Amino acid sequence: MAAACICAVCQNAAGNVVGNLFGKILSLISDPITFVLKCNNNVGNLKQRADELKLRKGTADGCVDVFYRRGEGITPELKNWLPNANSLIEAADKLTADAEENAKKKCFFGLCLNPISRYQLSKKAKENSEAIVDLLRKPCVLNLPNSYIPAPPKEVAAPVKGFEDLYSRKDVLERIMEALQSQSSSIIGMHGMPGMGKTMLAKEVKRKAEQDKLFDVVVMALVSRNADSKKIQLKIARGLGLDQLPNGITTQDAAERIKERLKKMKKVLIILDDIWAPGIDLEELGIALRNEPKKIEGSSSREEYAECIEGGSSREEYAECKILLTSRDSNVLSDLMVSQQNFPLHQLNYEEAWELLKRIVGDRAESDDIQGAATEIVRGCGGLPLAITTMAKALKNKEPCEWMDAVRTLKRPSSENFEGISANVYSAIEFSYSHLESKKLKKTFLLCCLMGHRNSIEDLLKYGVGLGLFANTIEEARDEVFTSISRLRASSLLIDDCDNDYFDMHDLAQDVAVSIACRDRHGLLLTGDHVPKEWSDMEAMKDFKWICLEYASVDGFPEGLESSHLNFFCLSNKDPALQIPANFFRGMQRLKVLDLTHMHMSSLPSSIGLLTNLHTLCLDQSVLGDIRIIGELKNLEILSLLKSDFKEFPREIGQLIKLKLLDLSNCTKLKVIPPRVLASMSRLEELYLRNSFHGWEVEENENQRNASLAELKQLKKLTNLEVCIPDIRMIPKDLFFENLKKFKIFVGSKWEDQYSSFGSSRILKLHLNASIDSNDLVKMLLKKTEELHLRELAGVENVVDELNTEGFPDSKRLYVRNAPEVQHIIKSAKGVPFNAFPRLEILFLQNLINLEKIFQGRFKDTAFSNLRTITIECCDKVKNLLSSSIARQLLHLQEISVIRCSNMEEIVDDEEQESRNDIVEATELKFGEVLRSLRLQHLPKLSSLNKSCRHMPLFNEQVFH
Repeated sequence: MAAACICAVCQNAAGNVVGNLFGKILSLISDPITFVLKCNNNVGNLKQRADELKLRKGTADGCVDVFYRRGEGITPELKNWLPNANSLIEAADKLTADAEENAKKKCFFGLCLNPISRYQLSKKAKENSEAIVDLLRKPCVLNLPNSYIPAPPKEVAAPVKGFEDLYSRKDVLERIMEALQSQSSSIIGMHGMPGMGKTMLAKEVKRKAEQDKLFDVVVMALVSRNADSKKIQLKIARGLGLDQLPNGITTQDAAERIKERLKKMKKVLIILDDIWAPGIDLEELGIALRNEPKKIEGSSSREEYAECIEGGSSREEYAECKILLTSRDSNVLSDLMVSQQNFPLHQLNYEEAWELLKRIVGDRAESDDIQGAATEIVRGCGGLPLAITTMAKALKNKEPCEWMDAVRTLKRPSSENFEGISANVYSAIEFSYSHLESKKLKKTFLLCCLMGHRNSIEDLLKYGVGLGLFANTIEEARDEVFTSISRLRASSLLIDDCDNDYFDMHDLAQDVAVSIACRDRHGLLLTGDHVPKEWSDMEAMKDFKWICLEYASVDGFPEGLESSHLNFFCLSNKDPALQIPANFFRGMQRLKVLDLTHMHMSSLPSSIGLLTNLHTLCLDQSVLGDIRIIGELKNLEILSLLKSDFKEFPREIGQLIKLKLLDLSNCTKLKVIPPRVLASMSRLEELYLRNSFHGWEVEENENQRNASLAELKQLKKLTNLEVCIPDIRMIPKDLFFENLKKFKIFVGSKWEDQYSSFGSSRILKLHLNASIDSNDLVKMLLKKTEELHLRELAGVENVVDELNTEGFPDSKRLYVRNAPEVQHIIKSAKGVPFNAFPRLEILFLQNLINLEKIFQGRFKDTAFSNLRTITIECCDKVKNLLSSSIARQLLHLQEISVIRCSNMEEIVDDEEQESRNDIVEATELKFGEVLRSLRLQHLPKLSSLNKSCRHMPLFNEQVFH
C-alpha cells in the first residue's frame, strides 16, 4: 500500500515537472512569436503612450515655471519625475524611428521582415509602454492642473508721463544711473521737498534701467506716509515674478518668500518711493543685502532650480541687489536707511521754471497780455514743478483776467499749515481745484483723495453711482468715471501714469484736497494714527457729508452717530476684534454709500436695516455670518461682497429688485445660491461670480437646492458677466445675452483664476468636451471674444473652420492647449484668400500633438497683420512655423518661441508657393526688422531658419536666445 502511494506521488510529481517544463518550453516558443506578430501593435501603442507622456510633460514643465514665478518649491517626487519622463520620451522616439527603419529591412531574399529585429523591437516597445503607464500614474503629476498660464511677455519700456527732461533733472538722473552701475554703492537715496518730481524721476530711472538692461528685474513700490508692509511686499513680489502671495500670509512669511526669490535672481533693482520717518525696515520686507546667497549664473534648468528651492544647492554666492530710496527728508535716508549715496533734488531755477510753463501753455506765455502775469506765477510757485504744472494746466487757453486772479491767489496767504509744504504750493493746487469745470468733477476729485493712494476705479464707480454723481446705467456711469479720471489727470491733480484700473495722486494734492473737504465740512479722512479731534466731537461730526476711516487707530465706535447730513461712510479696518454697535447707524437715515472692509461680523448691526436710502453697500474682504438683513434695503443698486468668506447667499437678497450690480468675485467658500434668487433681480446689469460659486443645477426643478444657469435668461439688461461654469453641457441651448458687451467666462474645471495683464474686457476660457452646434451662447462668445483660451476641443481638427468661420475678427490673444485632435489652427479653402485674426497680437500653442500646420492656404493681407508674439511648445508634427507668404505679412512680429517640437525643421519655408514666379526672396521678408526675441529650444531636427536661403537676413544676432 505504501509503495503504491509512493508510486502515485512520484507519478504526480513527475507529471507536474513535465507539465511545468512543457509550459516553459511552450512559453519560450510562443512569447517570441507573439512579440513578432504584435510588433506593429506594440510600437503603435508605444507611440500613443509617448504622445500622452509628452503632453503631460509639457504641462508639468509649464507648472514648474508657474511654481517658479510664485516662489514655491516642487516636491522631490516631481523633481525625479521630470528627468525620468525625458528618458522615456527619448527612448520611445528612438524605438519608433528604429521601427520605421527596420520596416525597410527584409530577409529570405526580401520576402519577409526580419523576425529577430521585430522581436527585439516589439519587446522593448512593450516594456517602455508599461514604464510610461506607470510614470503617468504617479500622484505627483496626477495632482497637477491640466493647463497653466504662461508668463506675460515683457513690454518695451514706455516713456514716463509727466517726466520733464530739464537740465537739472537730467543731471541728477545721469548721476543716479552712474551710481547704480558702480560696485561701491548698494543703497542710493534721492531727497527733496514735496512737489519736486522725485517720483517722476524715480520712474524714469526704472524705465532707463529696463531699457538699457542694467538689471534682470526692476521693481518699484510706493511706501507713503502710512506704510503698509503687506501692500509693499505684494508690489515687490509681483515685480520679482511671484504671481501671488496667499491670502492671510504674515509679513514674516512674505518676507521669506521675497528673500528666497531674490536669491535666485542675478541683478535686481528695487525702488522704494516716498519713505517717511521713522523709516521702514528692509529686512522686514524681505530685502537683505549682506551675506545673502543666490543661485549662480548658468543654473537655468528646472532640475537645478528644484535643487535651489529645496535647499540642496551648494553653488551659492552673494546676491547683487541695488536699492533706490526717495524721501522728502534727507535724515531718513542718511540716518535710518543708511543709504551710501544721496542725491538732492532742488527747486527749478527761474529759466527752467519758465521753460516748463512754456511747454504747457505754449508761446502765448510770451504774449503782451499775459506775460507779466505768467512771470509772477513762475516766481510765485517757488521752483516747484508740481505747482507750476497744475497752475499752467489750469490757465492754458484762459483769459488774461483769470491769469491775474491766479497771481492774486498765490500772493494771498493760506491759513493751512502742512509740514514741509509751502503756502504757495497749497494755493497753486487749490487754484487748480477751484478752476475745475464742474461741481461734479470737484466732488470726484475730493472723493478720490478721501479714498487714498492707488485705489480702484471700480470702487470709485460703486461709490459715485451710490452718491448720484454719475449716470443711471452702470455702463454709462463707467464711461463718466473714466472721463472724469482723464480730466483730473490732464489737470495734474491726479497722476497721469497709473494703469487703467487704478488712480493715484501726489501726496500734496491729497493733503490739499482733504484740507479743503474738512474746511468746507464736506469730508473727513481719518488714517493711521492721525485721528483728528473731530472724531470725538459728536457735534462737529454731524456736519460732515463724507467720513472715511482708512485703517485708522480708533478706540471704538460710539453707540450711535447722529448725522442728518452724512451720505457716505467708509471703514477700512485693521483690527479683527473691532465691533460696530447694533445702533451705530440709527441716526444716518440719509446714508447712500456704506463700505465696511476687512470686518469680522457674525451678524450685521441691526441698524443697517434702517438705511432705506442706501444705494451702495460694500462688505469686501470680510468674514460674514448672517447677512439676511441686506434684503431690507429696498433701494440698493450696488451690492459688493468681493473676496468675503460666507457659505450661503441669503434668499432674502432676492427682494432687491432695484439691484444693478452684484459682485461676488473671489467668494471661494460660497456654495449655495438659492434657486430663483438671481432670476428675481431683473434690473441687474453686471454680475460678477468669477472664482466663486460654481454649483449650478443642470435643470430647474422643484427639488433643486441651487441656482441654475437658465435663471440668467431673465436678466435681459445684463451687459457684463463674469462666471465659472464647470461643464459646457450645463449651458442651456437657448441661453443668450443680447446686450452683453463685457464678459470673463470660464467653461470647464481647473482653469486658474488669473486673468491676463493686458486689460481684456472680453475673455472666454473654453474646455470643449461636447459639440457647440446648438449652443447659441458659446457661438456668440466666440465671435466677440478678445482673449480666447481653448482646451481639449473634442472632435475639432480645424479651429477656425469648426468654431468660427468668420475668422475670429475681434480676437487679440489666442491660447490653444492640450487638444490632441487639432491638425490646423486655420486652413483656408484652396485658391480663396481668407481674412482671419486681423487683430490677433498673441498666439500661444501648447501640447497639440497632431498639429500639422498652424496656417495653411492663402490669406488676405490683413490676416495676422497685428501679430506680435508666437509661442509654440510640444507640437511634434509641425515641421515649419511659417510659410514665406505668411511671414511677409507679419510686419509687427516681435517675439518667436519654438520649444520642444521634435520634428521642427525650419522656421520659414517656401513650399506653399504655387509657382516659381510667386517665390519671395529672403530679402523681402520684413518681419525681422522689429523682431527682438527669438527663442529656439530642444529642436533636434532644426537645420536652418530657411532652407532656400543660405544667408538669411531675417534676424540680427541680438534677438537670439
